[in-house]
Formats: sequence, C-alpha cells, structure tokens
Amino acid sequence: MRMLAAAALIAAMPSATASAQVIQDWMKVGGNDQMIAYVDATSIVRNGDKRTAMTFSGYSKALGDTNVWYTAVKIEYNCRAKTFRTLEYTYYGRDRQSMGTEASFTINENRTPGAGSIDERYYLYVCQGRNGTPSISPFRDTEANFPR
Repeated sequence: MRMLAAAALIAAMPSATASAQVIQDWMKVGGNDQMIAYVDATSIVRNGDKRTAMTFSGYSKALGDTNVWYTAVKIEYNCRAKTFRTLEYTYYGRDRQSMGTEASFTINENRTPGAGSIDERYYLYVCQGRNGTPSISPFRDTEANFPR
C-alpha cells in the first residue's frame, strides 16, 4: 500500500527536468545576410523609463577569427532618452555550447541606436513592443537561414 501511495505521489510531481526548464519567449526582431536578431520577451524587466532585456544574435559564419557563432547580450535601454548600454555578453560555439560570459567593456557607454540598424530593431521591440515575430528557437532559426 505504501508503494502505491509513493508511486501516486511521484506521478503527481512535476519532473525535475520540467521544473528546471527556463521559460523563454523569443521574438525575431530583424536580420540581414550576415545575422538574425532576437529578443527574449520574458526577460524584459521594467524599471521606470529603463528596460533590461536579453538579446540573441545568430550569425551566418563565425565572428572574425573566433569560434563564436551566436551571442546573447544583456542590454539596458533608456526608453525616454532613446539610448542603450550593453551589460554582459555570452558567447556560443557552432555546437550551441556556451563559451563563457563576461561583463561588457562598454558598460558605462550610453549609445543611440542608428536609424535602420539592428540596435534600433532591438530598441523598438523592448521599449515599444514593435516588430517582433515569434521564434521557437533562435539556434534552429539561424541554422535554417544559414545552413552550417
């Protein structure tokens, strides 16, 4: 009887895998012939005029002479001032494995997104909710657009 009760209790519990999953809601916000840009909508945190969000870029080839094929960048936007600053970078290899995270070297620089740039597309989505198309996986989307 105890075995049956224990089995019922275990069956009712969410699996460790399910509870450990990170919920992400990726939105494709732009791209060109060299990269595709995404924002994780669930990562957007509002604090007055500022918003912090996780962005993701997938590239058609490795960046420069590195093995970096994808980057995730945590960015803070000042929606009123129409500026942004990068906070940290995470780099990913072709195999989708993280190569590490580091603080941005330009963390204290407030920049203005250029008209028509990917930075502007990120800004428009994070601050105004414009120009997003749902994406199940930025990794898979990138690989479908830029076959490896």
